Amino acid sequence: MIRIKTVLCITGLLLLTNIHSQELSKEERKVEIFSSEEKDNLQLWFRDEVKRMNLNEEEMSQYSSIIVYYVAKIARLDDKDKDYSEERFKKELNSLLAKQDKELEDLLTPEQFDIHKEIYGEFLRSAYKRWGIKND
Repeated sequence: MIRIKTVLCITGLLLLTNIHSQELSKEERKVEIFSSEEKDNLQLWFRDEVKRMNLNEEEMSQYSSIIVYYVAKIARLDDKDKDYSEERFKKELNSLLAKQDKELEDLLTPEQFDIHKEIYGEFLRSAYKRWGIKND
């Protein structure tokens, strides 16, 4: 009886180890479309461009929070474990962008929102090229 329990425990541990080793870690699933240096340059460019919006400290804090939240969500759309088709990817992306725009429209003046759209449009054009998809 002890022998059967031992064999079952060892078999169970081997199965769990095998299953665990086949799973991709969070970092392994992640796809990076920009290098660290490119990200740094994009952040500097974005920060400089956002200055044109003349946001006060509170508005800038809220704006940054919204942007960071949605960029993090968007960055996860092309993770290897998602395996989205181009059509599904674009649908999910557009959904997130629409939610982001709604939040930003509530925060920004129409003029500020126009500047945001111009700046963010440049960023998205670069991202679309890296993702290898066409922006319809």
